Amino acid sequence: MKIYLVRHARAVPRDEWGGDDLLRPLVERGEGEARAIADHLAGLGIARVVAAPELRCQQTVEPLALAARGAVHVDDRLGAGSNVQKALEVLPSFDDGSVVLCSHAELIVGLLRFFELGEAEEREGRMPCRKGSIWVLQGFGRTPTSATYLEPLPASKGRKPRFPEAEEAVAVRAATLDLGSTSFNLLIADATPDGAIRPIVQEKVMLRLGALMGSKPEIPEDVCARAVEVGRALCEVARREKVELLLPVATSALRDSKNGAEVARRIGSVIGKPVRILSGEDEARAIFRAFQARVPLGRERSLGLDLGGGSLELAIGHGRAVDWATTLPLGVVRLHGRFVKNDPMTPREARAIEERVRNLLAPCKAEVARRKPTRAIAAGGTARALARLVVEEGGRGARSVWPFPLPAARLAELRDRLVPSTHRQRLRVRGMRRGRADLVPTGALVLATVVSELGLDGLTVCDWGLREGVMLEALAGKKKG
Repeated sequence: MKIYLVRHARAVPRDEWGGDDLLRPLVERGEGEARAIADHLAGLGIARVVAAPELRCQQTVEPLALAARGAVHVDDRLGAGSNVQKALEVLPSFDDGSVVLCSHAELIVGLLRFFELGEAEEREGRMPCRKGSIWVLQGFGRTPTSATYLEPLPASKGRKPRFPEAEEAVAVRAATLDLGSTSFNLLIADATPDGAIRPIVQEKVMLRLGALMGSKPEIPEDVCARAVEVGRALCEVARREKVELLLPVATSALRDSKNGAEVARRIGSVIGKPVRILSGEDEARAIFRAFQARVPLGRERSLGLDLGGGSLELAIGHGRAVDWATTLPLGVVRLHGRFVKNDPMTPREARAIEERVRNLLAPCKAEVARRKPTRAIAAGGTARALARLVVEEGGRGARSVWPFPLPAARLAELRDRLVPSTHRQRLRVRGMRRGRADLVPTGALVLATVVSELGLDGLTVCDWGLREGVMLEALAGKKKG
């Protein structure tokens, strides 16, 4: 068995990153180096993947963890500034199986010097440890006796490694038509039931049906007509792309409105396919199914949440199953329409939203505490918008890399800055999208309150959610059939 010491791949330069160094991500070349590391190590029986807390270290080994069907375990003792004695505590026994540890050059070199290894590769008094390189340790018990240096591999230009069986699965041209509370969305992709999804077309039309919830029991006729027309137009896009499997689903706006079922029937009539109105629990489970395919969950329990326009879905599970799921009427459009009448939001309005979130979330706190998830994964437009703000504000050349860590402290900073801001001020924020500018303060307030009330360290923001989950569930059912 072996221990692989990996130095993180190329990241955004420090002088181009204005944010927290902990969140400095890989550049595109670094992502290619990470894929190359995965290509090299994935078939070697890796039992565990451990990374320093810095985002660039986690992203370097995420493709490997995904290919090995495991999780990236984060350990502060491998972080920047940590000492060799602390890092020694992380080193496993060679009897525990092959392990990958991703850290920084100073710590890797420090470990090699501690064990008096690597002198053969040392040049001009310097131990080689380039970004994306690997030191391979072999030995007995907990004592390495030899070390071999592998230069960084050529950056892979392919996609992230998929599970081996996904490579052999036949892809289906599928489309999820998501009739949501904020917008109607169409995702067309070539997908397999094993978790491989290659997007072809993504379309979005903002309707904001959730803004009517709470103020009106029914969706007005003019809005219904608009919804039917948008559904028809999006379905026409699917037909042009020769979609084999169309999956129209509706969420909280049609689920909770008095005439929601009738609107769904009308849309189904014009697109030639019945619309499935998802229950809150079905929605939460579908979202978690997307997390299982996109994020290396492993066997540890994770909390999945999706903040949409009409509702907040919560689910707890691991890489193989969902243990618990629920839904709460805490969507961003719903809360914004009910409580926010001013620009900027007043302190009284902000307190009303926080109180609403705390009251509805209270019954879930005991369930979450009992199941003890090790991390929280978030989906939804608001979560992704906040992640983009962090990345875009970091500096030139930075871009969103998924899954993206959003620590609780950083989320609280965003809330404190966005809630008292005006719509015009937010439009000047780097990374702010015009279609989200009015809702982002409410969304940041909701997410920050959820994180605080549930005692979470932060959120891992995922770019996959309901649309991908519905697609994967349908294909898995088709495979069984």
